[in-house]
Amino acid sequence: MYSHRNLKRYGQVVVRWSHRLAWKVDNEKILDLYALYMAPTHLEVGPADGHFLLRAPVPATPAGEEVSARLRQIHLMDLNPAPLDYCVPKLAEHGQVIPHEHDVLTTPWPLPDASVGSVAMFHVLHCVPGQTMRHKAAAFSEATRVLGDGGVFIGSTLLGVGDPRTNNNWIARRLQGAYNKPSRNMFHNSGDRLVDLRAMLDLHFARVDLTVMGSAGVWVAREPRR
Repeated sequence: MYSHRNLKRYGQVVVRWSHRLAWKVDNEKILDLYALYMAPTHLEVGPADGHFLLRAPVPATPAGEEVSARLRQIHLMDLNPAPLDYCVPKLAEHGQVIPHEHDVLTTPWPLPDASVGSVAMFHVLHCVPGQTMRHKAAAFSEATRVLGDGGVFIGSTLLGVGDPRTNNNWIARRLQGAYNKPSRNMFHNSGDRLVDLRAMLDLHFARVDLTVMGSAGVWVAREPRR
């Protein structure tokens, strides 16, 4: 799915069509989270085609001045090499881009403790193998570990269609049914529930804002618990 060929049309097929027609995800609201919380030293887990990173405003200092690209670090982490190869040259003008070919569930992540100011993980966890959100706990514990004390963890994931708190239309139900088939190996979120997502976030962060947007749980988590 994440070949160079498919990444060239990812923005059209996934971000524009699937987000709007199936998952009912508001891309402008997602971009707002980057504008509010993206730090000069940032980790992007599962960058895909870099859609939001390329459109995010330049982080500012406490005094309101834009941070120079030469002072920024953008870490990209993905199990698949294609998104890393695709995004690194596109983001080169935005800062020092550091790719990490690594599985989100394999610990430790290839970053030191408290080394980044923000972590973004959008539409990754529903692709990660695991019967429930609790089986994906490593993603939360490692995000906590690599964040600085004032760091922010933002993200979203598509929850299973059986979750009564989500709002799935018929397109979302059909697509999730197809993508969760073992033969497709695309989604692994049949057992993912909002209540378990909340539990994982609360376990690792002292302040959590969690909302439902269509088929997705969207979060802003602050004050990592050590």
